[in-house]
Amino acid sequence: MDRRGKDKPEFEIFWTRGNRKIDFRKPNIIFSLGRRGSGKSAFLELMALKHLQAGGKILDLFGSKDGEGLAWLRSPLTKDKEIKLLHGNLVDLQGRDGIQATKFKLSDLDRGDIFISASPLYTSMDNEFDSVNHVFDTLWKRTYWDQPVFIIVREAANLLYSRIKIRPSQTMAKAELVYMLRESRHSGLALGLDSTKHTSIDIDIRKLTDYLVLKNLGLYGLPRDLWWIYSMFDPNALQNLKPNEFAIITKEGCMGLGSFDLPRWHKREGEHILKDVGVNPRYYEAEKESEQALEYVREAVETLTGKYTPTDVSEWIKNEHGVEIRPEGVGLYLRRIGYTTENRSIDGKQMRVVKQIGNSC
Repeated sequence: MDRRGKDKPEFEIFWTRGNRKIDFRKPNIIFSLGRRGSGKSAFLELMALKHLQAGGKILDLFGSKDGEGLAWLRSPLTKDKEIKLLHGNLVDLQGRDGIQATKFKLSDLDRGDIFISASPLYTSMDNEFDSVNHVFDTLWKRTYWDQPVFIIVREAANLLYSRIKIRPSQTMAKAELVYMLRESRHSGLALGLDSTKHTSIDIDIRKLTDYLVLKNLGLYGLPRDLWWIYSMFDPNALQNLKPNEFAIITKEGCMGLGSFDLPRWHKREGEHILKDVGVNPRYYEAEKESEQALEYVREAVETLTGKYTPTDVSEWIKNEHGVEIRPEGVGLYLRRIGYTTENRSIDGKQMRVVKQIGNSC
């Protein structure tokens, strides 16, 4: 097959033990393992394309900092598809139709065929992680489906790390993620994960894999718990696979060797993908961010009724806008719009309650 890439890529597998046809109408988990530059992401893009052609949808959820997922915008196979960009709260796509990621809801799936969440569309890593988890959590809540959503997570350890960022402990984050992945098929979520190290993904997550895809593993080869694969495949061959070649092992124990056409639209190293696809995000400056936060606080105090605290304001803003402003920060913004706090007894507890300056009630 042509390693330079094709506009209409295909793949083929020669099964050496057993035989298993990949059904792209089912929500399987595909885990691609290989060193940097081995073609892992390109392979997942082809798997995503096959899901799209089978009637599913694509969510390119996690990628490298250079925004490689945006390359879908230049694929000739997506010209008749609706592509939506998921972006951060303080990012202006300047004319492009997008969806604020922290406001993503299940009904938004009807608005597009391909959804792209790329790092350059967020103002910070924390904002990206919060947004990605909101989208993932929202999709996981689907109780019925007729179209699988193929979710691409490049360097899968980032997904676990992002859960740790929003949970009080690593143990809770891992347990929650394992449970969500195990149950993801019930929500119609197919997953394409890739990693440079097999051991960077917890064994409980690895056990959920339907298809393990081995790319060029480089100098270090397979981890010890996968050495049995060397009894079927020559170690030297696995260490010298070309970017368009792979080995595959299914959860049933079927094994095969394959090759695929590299998607011509796949982002190349060093390429300015934002410029090439015409995406020019504008980021709010610190002053603009401050003014936006001020407006959120103003909106909250105009909406909330009864006795409420800065913590209530903070939680309201988080729920309504997906933006986290700590209660201490809320207090500073309150003073700028004519409010303050005072101690009040509520249900026998002393609490700092928000009140308008000059209002004695």
